Amino acid sequence: MTSGLATEAITALQVFRNVILEGPPGTGKSFSVAAIADAWPRMLGLDADGRLADGSGHWAITFHPSTGYEEFVEGIRYNPKGSPKGFELLPGVFREWVREARSQPDRDFLVLIDEINRANVSAVLGDLLLGLEASKRFTHDSSCTKSDTDHADCWSGGAATQLAYSNEILGVPDNLYILGTMNSSDRSIAPLDSALRRRFAFLHVDPLVGEDLKDRLGVALPAVGAEVISRSVDALDQLNVALRFALGPDSTLGHSYLFELDPRVPGLTGYWMEVRNTTGAGGGATQVQLPKKEWVDLLLTAIAASVSADQLDNGVNVVPVEVEYLGHLYTQVKLCRPGNYRLDTLDEGGGRLPVQTLNDGVMVLSPLGVRRLRLEYTPFSGAKDSVLKSFDDRSFYTGRSTADASGRSFGAFRSTESGRGDGGERIVWRYSILPQLIDTVTQAFVPELLDSGHREAWVLSSNLPDEVQAKVREGFAEFERFLNGQLGLQIVKTGFGLTSGLSIDEYIPAALTTVDAQSGADEDTTDERAND
Repeated sequence: MTSGLATEAITALQVFRNVILEGPPGTGKSFSVAAIADAWPRMLGLDADGRLADGSGHWAITFHPSTGYEEFVEGIRYNPKGSPKGFELLPGVFREWVREARSQPDRDFLVLIDEINRANVSAVLGDLLLGLEASKRFTHDSSCTKSDTDHADCWSGGAATQLAYSNEILGVPDNLYILGTMNSSDRSIAPLDSALRRRFAFLHVDPLVGEDLKDRLGVALPAVGAEVISRSVDALDQLNVALRFALGPDSTLGHSYLFELDPRVPGLTGYWMEVRNTTGAGGGATQVQLPKKEWVDLLLTAIAASVSADQLDNGVNVVPVEVEYLGHLYTQVKLCRPGNYRLDTLDEGGGRLPVQTLNDGVMVLSPLGVRRLRLEYTPFSGAKDSVLKSFDDRSFYTGRSTADASGRSFGAFRSTESGRGDGGERIVWRYSILPQLIDTVTQAFVPELLDSGHREAWVLSSNLPDEVQAKVREGFAEFERFLNGQLGLQIVKTGFGLTSGLSIDEYIPAALTTVDAQSGADEDTTDERAND
C-alpha cells in the first residue's frame, strides 16, 4: 500500500470507524493493515495476551460462506474446553474485540475482516449494524477511573443492542476500528446491501504499475534480474490496459503476484541455432545471420522486452547488447536488420566477437540481463545429426530456416540452471496470474477475450469506440507476445458448447511441426556470415 492510500484509509477510519478496501485481486488489500497500523497516529491496543492489536492473529478474521452470527457475535457452539465438554452459549470474536477495546480506552484497536463479502454480511452482523455506525458509537468518560469495562458511567452516548441469545446489552466503543477487504471482481458473491454500505467508507485499491512497481520489486527482490522484473511488469501493464478498456477497472489484475518471483527456480532459457562453415566468408567476418523472425522475437522478449523484431533496422532501431564468450565481455555488439536479422559485432574498444571461428556447430545465446547475453558454442566434430538431435530433444521450440536449400535448424530450450528469475517468472504466471485471468474473464462471460480467434469479433460487436478497440487489440497483442515468446505458454479454448472453457497449455509455434515457409529474414539468401 502506498503511503498516500494509508493516510487516506486512516482519515476515513477516523471519520467512519469502518472502512472497506475494495479492488481487483492481488492488489495487496489483505496486507495493507500493516501499513495502516505503522502510520496510526495513536497507540494501538493490546489483546488479552499482551500482543499488539495490529490485525494479525487474535485481531483478524477471514469471512467465508459458512461464517455466521453465532461465530462472530455469540451463539450456541461446541466448547472442547468446557467441563464437561459440550454445546454452550459462547461469545464470538466481535464481543471479545469489544471487551478488550472497552478495557483500554486510551488505546485504539484496529481489526481486520478479510474477504468481508464472502459471507452474508447482513446476517453475520445482525443486530449490531446500528451500533457500528460512527454516530452511534459509545464514548469514554475521561474522568472515570473504574476498571469495570461494562460500567455505565465509563462508556455512554451510543446506541446499545440487546443481544438475541444472552440478552446482554452491547455497545460498540469508538476506539474500535474495523478494516475490511473485498474483491471487487468476484461476481459469484452477492453485492453488499445499501444499509451496510451506508455504515462503511469504501476505498478503491488499484494495482501498482510501471516504474513505481518496478522500483518496489527491485527493492523487495534484489536477486531477481531487472530484465525479468521489467518484462513481467510491462506485460501485466499491457494486459491490464486491455482488461480495463474491455471490461472495466474491477477486472484488472493486481501486482502482488509478482512479489513471488523466485530466482532460485531453474529455467534459464537458451536460444540456439545451427551455424555453417564460413570458409568463403573470409577471416574478417563480423556478422552472424540470425534465423526466422519468430526466433528473434523470442530472444528480444528475454533481453529487450519493449522491442519487437519488426521494429529492427540498421539505423536508429538497433538493440545494443553485451556478449560474454570464453571469459571475455564483448561490449560492441548489436542486433539489427540491414535486410536480414543479424548479430553484428564492431571493434570499438570492446573487441570483435570471433564469429569466423564458429563455423560448423551450434551457437547458444543465453540471456544474462537487460541486453546482455552469454554465448556458448558446440562444434559438430563430425557428429552433426546427433548434436542437432540432442538440442531438438530438449527444446520447447524448434524450426528450420529456408534461407537456402539445405535449411538451418534453430530452437529454444530451458536449462536446469537457476537464472535471475526466469524459471520463477514462468511459475508465477503459470500458476497464479493466468488462472486468475481466466477466472476474471469467465466471470465476466467473455472468455473469447483470451481466444485470439474470437477476440476480434467480440471487439467489433461490443460497440467500443475506435480508440478503445485499438487499445484492447494492442494490449492483448503485447501480452500474448510475452506469454508465447518468453513463457512458452498459451491460453486455449477447450470443449464445446456448455462444456467449453479455457485452459493453459504449452505454446507450440507453427515452426515446430512444419518446415518453415520463407518469410521475413529468411527471404534474404545471403550467406550466414558477411565481411566488413
